[in-house]
Amino acid sequence: MRKMKKVLSLAMTAAMTASLLTGMGAVTASAKKSDDGKRTKITALLKGTESTEQYKTFDYLLKNFCDEKGLDYEIELVNDQQDYFTKLQMYINSDTLPDIFGCPNGTLSTACKDIDALVNVGDELERNGYADKLNGAVRDFLTDADDGNLYLFPQALYCEYFMYRKDLFEKAGIKDTPTTWKEFEEDCQKIADIGEIPVIIGGSEAWQIMRYLSFSPWRVTGPEFIQGYQAGTESFDKNESAKYGVNLVYDLGTKGYFEPGFASVDFTSASNLFFGGSGAIFYTGSGQFNLAEDMYDKGEIGFFPVPDTEGMDNMPTNIPIHAGFAEAFNKATYDDTMQEFFDYMCENYSDVCYNQVQVFSPFSSDEIPEGLPQLFYDIQPMFENAETAWTSWDDKLDSDVMTKIVDEQQQLAQGIIKPDEFIKTCDSLVKK
Repeated sequence: MRKMKKVLSLAMTAAMTASLLTGMGAVTASAKKSDDGKRTKITALLKGTESTEQYKTFDYLLKNFCDEKGLDYEIELVNDQQDYFTKLQMYINSDTLPDIFGCPNGTLSTACKDIDALVNVGDELERNGYADKLNGAVRDFLTDADDGNLYLFPQALYCEYFMYRKDLFEKAGIKDTPTTWKEFEEDCQKIADIGEIPVIIGGSEAWQIMRYLSFSPWRVTGPEFIQGYQAGTESFDKNESAKYGVNLVYDLGTKGYFEPGFASVDFTSASNLFFGGSGAIFYTGSGQFNLAEDMYDKGEIGFFPVPDTEGMDNMPTNIPIHAGFAEAFNKATYDDTMQEFFDYMCENYSDVCYNQVQVFSPFSSDEIPEGLPQLFYDIQPMFENAETAWTSWDDKLDSDVMTKIVDEQQQLAQGIIKPDEFIKTCDSLVKK
């Protein structure tokens, strides 16, 4: 039997919310065992809605497993990201985490590790024989920066890239896709010259502009810049690749290469704009295959990877790869039943990814089945041997630093502040 709870509005007072959620956690924890001490339920806390991939994946897996074992399961959903982080932190503080919970690799996973709440997923994958099947870049993305262990299980393998309208490139006289950021900007100008929007972006969402800010330092330093910046040993001013990213955001925004009003456009609206026929270039990824499929099959759109930063030594990986909103397993409740579910999950994960949810499996050794959109087969060669993951700044930075950088990057892209002002302000946030 499935039960699902949706998060209550966090508009209630903080005291009421904390009290209520702590109580809910206690009820959930006690409901897992029957009078004779046997487990009766598996509980999960996930970010999203019933239409999101993580929910579809775990609802399917838990339903089939629990039906076979005669268990109940309960999935609690929180859609808004900040509300989810607040909810998860409350469960951490009250030590009432569910059996399974979505958790990004960053400050929240560290908070869970601090209370010894995380199962070592890497050890479990070694035990059940799935460690060598895991994509190298996915493992890299989720590896704990402090101790090198793997505490999180990937939601899927997600890759990101630029899509472009072939007709507009042809109309603008662009024969080849850009391989450097200099070429990217030159192509944007050619597209603007024919009266079309060069780039569509969901500028109201923190991660969208931040991608452009972080592309150059990622290609040049991998995770090193953001780790050093967070530690106070790196700065935008002293790192040429990071400074390049600042100037790139400023140029793209102030030269009119983003769509009008981009700062108030969310990612869903931006997606609808591009796949609805507006704009020439859009940064997207494998999570939107369903939107791109028809246009791609008709030959209307193509794709290209993240360009090189010219004049600098760029790493070979040019396709950002990440694991989505990863899952953790509560060490305190990881009994024989949960270990059995973990093994069941691994055995069936690729099948669920491809046939139920249509996302790439994190287990690269499993072949992609026939009958999927052509994009699956055409995109996969770009990342199948990748060992270096994408470094997402938005879950690595402290929340207060992140909030300030988001405010500053918005102003930078709109020309309200200049690059040197952005650099001075953002470098002051982490100086030690």
